[in-house]
Amino acid sequence: MTELEIRAKVETNKKEIISILETVKRPGMDRLIEWLCKHDYFTAPASTMYHSNYEGGLAQHSLNVYRVLKDKAEYYTDLNMPLESVIICGLLHDLCKVNFYVTSTRNKKNEITGRWEQVPFYKVDDQVPLGHGEKSIIILSSFINLTLDEMYAIRAHMGGYEPKENWNTVSGCWTKSKWGVLLHTADLEASYLYETHIEY
Repeated sequence: MTELEIRAKVETNKKEIISILETVKRPGMDRLIEWLCKHDYFTAPASTMYHSNYEGGLAQHSLNVYRVLKDKAEYYTDLNMPLESVIICGLLHDLCKVNFYVTSTRNKKNEITGRWEQVPFYKVDDQVPLGHGEKSIIILSSFINLTLDEMYAIRAHMGGYEPKENWNTVSGCWTKSKWGVLLHTADLEASYLYETHIEY
């Protein structure tokens, strides 16, 4: 994609996400949207070397998770996950990645010329090391009230990608709320079925 195409995609995703979030009528949502716009939620990558590791990747990933999660919630009607919770969990489960990545450069050999060149890449610069799902919950809770089921889902959305010592906690969350299983599998499907990564 060209720089112009990337910028256009970022703007398209931003408009769509904001319009979806505005349907959530919880007090504080307007301030949360304002915070997202002030920070790099719409321009940050979703990872450094895995899924959606490019400008705007976090917003694209969040939209993908929201769409897959919405389908799952509509299919598993017995789990009673309302659309408002689908929106919050799908679009905002990775708020921990806001202000989390920085751009840097490294040397890479040009396969055509054989010369070493400086190329840009993303790296982690975690200024607020409060975990992953936990950090997303903390950020969200500073703006809107979350239900316990939403907290369980967001806390455990990483599933087996959590450090091994956290697996019992993940299992406990999933036992308390099946929404966590829906969010985790939606996250997996979005990451590995719908998204790409760039080799820097």
